[in-house]
Amino acid sequence: MFKDVIGDWPTHDKFILTSCDAKYFDQYFPRFYKTYSEHWQLPIHVHIVDPTQDSRYRLDRLPVSYTHCTTDKSVLKFTYSHVTYCQAQRFILLGHRLLENQSVIVADVDSYALREPSGDQRNLVHSDMAFTEYNGRLMATFCNFHNRRQASAKEAAIRMQQLIEGTDRVGVDQLVIKEVFKGLPFNTLTHGEWIRHLDVKTNEDIVEHAKCLIYHEKGTRGKGKGIKTQWTDIGL
Repeated sequence: MFKDVIGDWPTHDKFILTSCDAKYFDQYFPRFYKTYSEHWQLPIHVHIVDPTQDSRYRLDRLPVSYTHCTTDKSVLKFTYSHVTYCQAQRFILLGHRLLENQSVIVADVDSYALREPSGDQRNLVHSDMAFTEYNGRLMATFCNFHNRRQASAKEAAIRMQQLIEGTDRVGVDQLVIKEVFKGLPFNTLTHGEWIRHLDVKTNEDIVEHAKCLIYHEKGTRGKGKGIKTQWTDIGL
């Protein structure tokens, strides 16, 4: 699986990593790129699964780096296998390629940045592993991987590879992150300040989500809301 990845890993000491398939790339990446570029001013690396000619064309013309791979059909045994496969790819890649000088923010491609972080917030997220905790879980939606945990990052990557081959569930990435990192020191990204891991069902939810640095709605119901950024908005 990992050996089939094509493309160069970034050498920046800090950058933002996301992964997706061609469908999610087309639907969500314009917004992801526009908001994270504007508010975080960090290089962006995309790992894309099964890219189309169109997605490769766009990536070649954006100021981002990218890697890509083709789905290993042998692991697609179950209903949710492709979802699980795509979710885990960023952490598998990161675990194998994280460099000794790197601190890498990992974010879901359907998340987007609402505002610029303060200096203190940047220091918090980049100075160590960093996660939000919700219902006893370390959340994979927006987190930071740090070079001081290289061995643990690789352990997580290997474990995800093993589980992908034998599970019919989504959330393998979060399951393994909790398994590997729960007992290790990490910086806490406060739920409700950095991000909320909830659906938006009420006016109060709308207000509270809007206060966060990062916007993301739990599950699939909110994924299509508010997608106003199109490819033409980022010059493509």
